[in-house]
Amino acid sequence: MKIALVSQEYPPETAHGGIGTQTYMRAHGLADLGHKVFVISHSTDNKRHVYLDKAVHVTRIPGFDSRLTIYSEPVRWLTYSAEIAVAIKDLHSKSTLDLIVFPEWGGEGYIHLLNQTQWNHIPTVVHIHGPMVMFAHTMGWPDIDSEFYRVGTAMESTCLRLADAISSSSQCSAGWCVRHYGIDGSKVPVLHTGIDTGLFYPREVAKSNRPTIIFVGSIRHNKGVDLLVEAACRLAKDYPDLQLRILGRGETPLIKELKNKTAKAGYPDLLDFPGFIERKELPLHLSRAHVFAGPSTYEGGPGNVYLEAMACGLPVLACSGSGASDSLVDGKTGFLVPPGDLNSLTNQLGALLSDSTKRETMGINASQYVLSEANSKDCLKRLESFYVSVATRN
Repeated sequence: MKIALVSQEYPPETAHGGIGTQTYMRAHGLADLGHKVFVISHSTDNKRHVYLDKAVHVTRIPGFDSRLTIYSEPVRWLTYSAEIAVAIKDLHSKSTLDLIVFPEWGGEGYIHLLNQTQWNHIPTVVHIHGPMVMFAHTMGWPDIDSEFYRVGTAMESTCLRLADAISSSSQCSAGWCVRHYGIDGSKVPVLHTGIDTGLFYPREVAKSNRPTIIFVGSIRHNKGVDLLVEAACRLAKDYPDLQLRILGRGETPLIKELKNKTAKAGYPDLLDFPGFIERKELPLHLSRAHVFAGPSTYEGGPGNVYLEAMACGLPVLACSGSGASDSLVDGKTGFLVPPGDLNSLTNQLGALLSDSTKRETMGINASQYVLSEANSKDCLKRLESFYVSVATRN
C-alpha cells in the first residue's frame, strides 16, 4: 500500500512528544513491512523540504506564517490544516494514495476531510493520541471558555466524525472522545506502535552504586517532577546516598527551583540533570537505575516512556486514573499511586528501594509484559492489518 502519515511532530526537527515517536515508529515499521510510506510534517523554516529518511519519503511544509502574522492558536490550526490539504492533493496526484492517517490533535485533517467527496475520496484513519478535551478537563488547559477550546474541539470532533475509521493509543484517550464527541467506542480498536525491544531490553551493566530513581520526560509541573523531588527529599533521610536522575529537556526556572529545594533540604547531591539523552543511549541509563518513576498528573496513554523503562527491567511507578494505567499491572510490574499523593508516592518508592527481591521480581515481570503485550513487531502487524482493512473497504 501507499500510506501517508500526517504529523506535525516527526523526529528529529519537530520531535516534541509521543505523537512524533509513534509516527516515526509507525512510518519505519510499515516501510519495513513492504509498504511505501510518506510522512507530511511541519518544517522549521518557511521552506518546503522533500527527502528520504531511509525508506520513508518525508515532506516538510511551512505553515501560513509567512503570508499572515498569526496571533492565535485557532488560526494557526485552521491555516495549517489548509496547508496539509494542499500537500495531500499534490502528493496524491503524483503517487495515488491508498490510505491517510491523521492524529486527532491539532485538527490537521480538518480541511482535507471537509473537502472530501465521492470523487476525490481517499480512505482515512484518525488516530487518537490525547484529545484537547482531555487536557482541558484534567489540566485546565486550554480554558473551556476560550475560543481555542471551542475551535479546537470542533475541529477534533469533525475529523473523528468524517474519518472512515478511528483507532486509539489507549482506552483512556478513546474514552474521552466517546464521552465528549459522541463516537462509538466499540468501533475504536486500541492500537499503538509498541516498544522496539531490539533497542529497549535489560542491558548487562552494573547498577549504579547509589540507589537510583530515574525519570525520563519533559521537566514540567504536570509531569509530577516537583512531587517526585519532594518524595526523594523525604526518602533521602533513610537513604543518604539516594540519587534522583531526571532526564529530558525542561523549563529552566523549574530546574533551578528544584535544585534550590534539595539544597535547602540539605541534599545538594540528590539531583542529577543530564539533560536530553539520545534515544539509542537511553536503555543504558535505564538499565543502570533501580526504579523508574513518572508521577504525571495525567497521561493519555499508553505512555511509551513507561513501557521503555519496563522493557529495560525496571519496576515502574505511575499515577492511577489515566492512560498510564494501560501500561502496567499494579503490584506486578510496578505501582499505581493516586495523582498528587505525596505520601503514597514516597511509601511505594521506599518499598521498592528497601526490597531488592521485590524490585528484581517486578523488573522481570515488567520486561516479560512488554515482550508479550507491547513489542513493536507484533503491534505493527496489528496496525498493518487494520490499515489494510480500512483501505480495502467497498
